[in-house]
Amino acid sequence: MSSKESEQIKLDTNAPGFNRFASAYWKLPAKPETTFRVFDRTDFYTVHDQDALFAAREVFKTMSVVKYFGSGASKLASVALSKTNFEAVLRDLLLVRHYRVEIYKCKAKTNEWTLAYKASPGNLQQFEDVLFGSVDMSLSSGALAVNVGSKDMARVVGVAYVDVSLRKMHVCEFVDNEQFSNFEATIIQLGPKECIIPHVSSQSTESNKLKQVAERNGLLVSEKKKVDYHTKDIIQDMNRLLKLSSGSAATLSEMELHVAMSSLSALIKYLELLSDESNFGQFTLQMFDLSQYMRLDASAVHALGLLPHPADRGNKNVSLYGLLNKCKTAQGQRLLYQWVKQPLTDKNKIEERLNLVEVLVDDTGLRLNLQDEHLKRYPDFYRLAKRLQRQRANLQDCVKVYQGLSRLPVVVAALENYSGKYSCLVHEVFVGELKELCEDFQKYLDLVETTVDLTQVENHEFLIKPEFDESLQDTRDKMDDIASKMPSVLNKAARELKLEPNKSIKLECNSQLGYFLRVTKKDEKSLRGNKSFTSIDTNARGVRFTCSSLRQLNDEFLRLRESYNELQSHLAAEVIKVAAGYCDPLQSLNDIIAHLDVLVSFAHVAANAPIPYVRPTILEKGSGIIDIKGSRHACLEVQDNISFISNDATFNKKERMFHLITGPNMGGKSTYIRQVGVVVLMAQLGSYVPCWEATITIVDSILARVGASDSQLRGISTFMAEMLETASILKSATMDSLIIIDELGRGTSTYDGFGLAWAVSEYISTKLQAFGMFATHFHELTELAQVVPCVVNSHVTAMTTDSTLTLLYKVKPGACDRSFGIHVAELAHFPSHVIQFAKQKAEDLEGTHGFWDVADDAVPAAKRQKTEKEEGLEIIRDFLDKVKVCVQSCNAETDFGKEMLKLKDEVLDSQNSFIRFLLKGHSV
Repeated sequence: MSSKESEQIKLDTNAPGFNRFASAYWKLPAKPETTFRVFDRTDFYTVHDQDALFAAREVFKTMSVVKYFGSGASKLASVALSKTNFEAVLRDLLLVRHYRVEIYKCKAKTNEWTLAYKASPGNLQQFEDVLFGSVDMSLSSGALAVNVGSKDMARVVGVAYVDVSLRKMHVCEFVDNEQFSNFEATIIQLGPKECIIPHVSSQSTESNKLKQVAERNGLLVSEKKKVDYHTKDIIQDMNRLLKLSSGSAATLSEMELHVAMSSLSALIKYLELLSDESNFGQFTLQMFDLSQYMRLDASAVHALGLLPHPADRGNKNVSLYGLLNKCKTAQGQRLLYQWVKQPLTDKNKIEERLNLVEVLVDDTGLRLNLQDEHLKRYPDFYRLAKRLQRQRANLQDCVKVYQGLSRLPVVVAALENYSGKYSCLVHEVFVGELKELCEDFQKYLDLVETTVDLTQVENHEFLIKPEFDESLQDTRDKMDDIASKMPSVLNKAARELKLEPNKSIKLECNSQLGYFLRVTKKDEKSLRGNKSFTSIDTNARGVRFTCSSLRQLNDEFLRLRESYNELQSHLAAEVIKVAAGYCDPLQSLNDIIAHLDVLVSFAHVAANAPIPYVRPTILEKGSGIIDIKGSRHACLEVQDNISFISNDATFNKKERMFHLITGPNMGGKSTYIRQVGVVVLMAQLGSYVPCWEATITIVDSILARVGASDSQLRGISTFMAEMLETASILKSATMDSLIIIDELGRGTSTYDGFGLAWAVSEYISTKLQAFGMFATHFHELTELAQVVPCVVNSHVTAMTTDSTLTLLYKVKPGACDRSFGIHVAELAHFPSHVIQFAKQKAEDLEGTHGFWDVADDAVPAAKRQKTEKEEGLEIIRDFLDKVKVCVQSCNAETDFGKEMLKLKDEVLDSQNSFIRFLLKGHSV
């Protein structure tokens, strides 16, 4: 965590108020460790106990700021936070660490502290102005509640999701397996920040599993009592919260989802939606259909690198979202984040997106015009609409809306000028709706132009026109008179400092400081030692300063401006009230701009990639063909100093459905299987793909088992985590799924691991018959291709000499014929004597412990027979060599006979089945 401000507020350890506070603090109810409790002291904030130690470590990076109040058992650690530090802490806790935050205030003239505000990762409503006041709200947040019921002897999961910021509610019900795979897919598609589950007890196995799934996906989990899931008041609650055109919520089809509505009831209580009247009549309720999007598990999200990780802030291209995010608006970024988690499964919808992306790829002028000239000038209409709706907006917000709306006709004209083969689609999706919105907003534009003094906006002044009121006009005249005197102050300062006015030295004005002078950093030396001027601050643009004459004029100007604002307040309130009536069309416009922004971003990435992307050919689900020529990993190819080697991947129903990939470590196996998954996912997003050519059958899910690690807090080992992930795949995959498995079976003995890898591969390729890719170091697993017709072997190539290993990263047909582990150890600069010992030990093990000697039903009989024959022939050759030596060395016939019997016994003792077959029926 970082803070822009490092100031420390010193606490008076002897203040009696703080000593009384210590005793009051310990009387407050206990809180979870994931809740951060802050106390508002008007001018600053304090945190205490463990929260104080946290702030000392993470904000100030020193424990010296910790002060202690009280004595004995009531001794209390305390740290003070400035407002800037508080805001930085708040953003980190809610947006990154996913903690809850509580703000306490003290009742006047008492020592009684009460909870004034609170927020959680899924409900940022009360802190939106703090969190997003100076930055765009690029990512939305929400909370989810889940409950489990039964129907027709099946386990039914009911999920409710609420995004308080977007005023949206979603409910869904579905049958799920014991791993809750569909619930995990729902979490990923909806993207909540926290999850509400029924209270977990030692007997509640299902609640424990739900908790594990939620925590595995990074959600903050809260447990609620069963009584919170009661639905007796749900219809009444919905009638208050929903934006209903007519009738009652009881008539909605969503109300029939009883398990899901019980979850929604618990979520409404948890978020305290009914306690804020501004929520009434503002929410929409929709049924969420899990099947309309590709299902992803948490491992697939990680394996494919879909979403950014806090550690990757320095390189946005590490994640697919970061790579595709060339959006110019906050609403576009939010929509892209949602799309990346919700790849489409409807061919028509995918084709529509691809058609629109093609328009923007082919028409470079239109794309650049939208991206460089128009989209970047649009504000976050949704956030402005919310401020208007809640009567928290000001004239500046109204002007921002006006400025955005003023650009709509230009955007409409640019889209209308497109005359290609998809012109009808462009008109239907964008032009028609934007034209209607232009008509709807005409009165709003007239309102702002009539009432707001737009000539002052350039000076960051947001004022009602003075002609509306005589007092306003008088005040405005006085302000203009002062402003007219400012240039003479500038010229006088320029002469004294020997600088050129309006070039080296400038007169500027803003809403905080009023009027001030500024020189560039290059000319800052002219101010040194000159006592006529007082420095205000220094920033990247130069040094801001003032002088006595300017200060006098500015003080009077600020006084008049404050008076003007007071006089115009009632008029401004009326303008804002009228503007609030445009919230619904503003939200519609917000969605259209976001949609256009994401498509332009897709086109920009496709056209500006190191090798331009191509449009994929999309086939209906069940077609059974994935044919990718020259595929590349989208995120890796844009990294510095990388010349990416492209590879093909072909799947064909009943012939090439399951790929086994072998080869050396670091040879590119994992990258290869991941890039195929990324290409398929990008195609179903409606994006162009990094290939020479791609034909893709729609898949219903991408499921992955890669890189498992310990989960010590849950008491789960690496191998157990691997088995749980694999079990979830086998339970939830269908014949239309794409399954990616990387190094299954490493966490146990070689024989057990191989047996599991064989069994899983055979089950996927024969029973599920899904698209599958399995990267493995079990070279013997390649024999599966001789047993199952749809299994094919591929390997990543490498060149070796006695001392070097050159990785070629090219995928070729066939199995890898050897292991490269010791070569990789050489690349890692193992000591030479360790390398030599490893080679010797490997040769010994290969010579004495054939892997296929294990009696395992999974091993094909043909392979075992082949191995027995080779060993038998070796025994026979050895026997003949010894006979030859015996003939030459034995002097007497009796000696020769005894030696021959001895050699024969050695052959029989070998118990080789091939030799027994040869000797069958013969006297020995």
